[in-house]
Amino acid sequence: MSTKKENLQEEELRPKVDVHEDDLEGLMSDLQATIDRYTSYFDVTHLTNVARRRKQGSGVRRYGFIDKTSDLSQAFPQYNPPLFDYDELKEYLRDIEFLRNLLAMVNELARLISNALLVYGDEAYRLALRYYNSVRQLAREGDPGAIAVFNMLQTFFRRGRRPGEEPTEAEVERDLRALLHGKKDGRIVIENERPHMTGGKHVVVDETHKPKGNGMEIALGKNR
Repeated sequence: MSTKKENLQEEELRPKVDVHEDDLEGLMSDLQATIDRYTSYFDVTHLTNVARRRKQGSGVRRYGFIDKTSDLSQAFPQYNPPLFDYDELKEYLRDIEFLRNLLAMVNELARLISNALLVYGDEAYRLALRYYNSVRQLAREGDPGAIAVFNMLQTFFRRGRRPGEEPTEAEVERDLRALLHGKKDGRIVIENERPHMTGGKHVVVDETHKPKGNGMEIALGKNR
């Protein structure tokens, strides 16, 4: 019963394509035009990461300070120092408010696109896995073409070991069986020294690899 309910929920989450490819290209074109227009409005494209770290910005507290200062400088203009421009400060405040609202809209758009990317990516991966599992089954049954396709696809499910990383027990046992049955070339060395007066030592060297040839390679790890 729970499986049926989960399937129904999954169906509800499946993406619904309501736009054509031409419409999507139009959206991309409109978005790029918007980016170009705002780039011409705000001359900030030269701002590097180093320059960004030097800027103070206008967080909640700083914005409150700026806003209060603008009010007080208007109420007590006699304290305005040289090179201080009240109108310029007010203009900056209006720009900040506008940019904050604009950023909120852009963030909402980014969230929408991110969700769509996640859902569509999940659907595409499910379909690709369906093909992969079908080819894997046919390859196990000895179909030559399926074996060739499977060997090309299974490389995406292999997790390379980081340099200096010791293999897991399961990996050593798997490689040991492969060596015993002639399915791999290489060597496995296990060295162990129990601690006595000094620290002990436990070293595992697993230097195995597939033999060269056109034989089928079966991936036993979980799909990732």
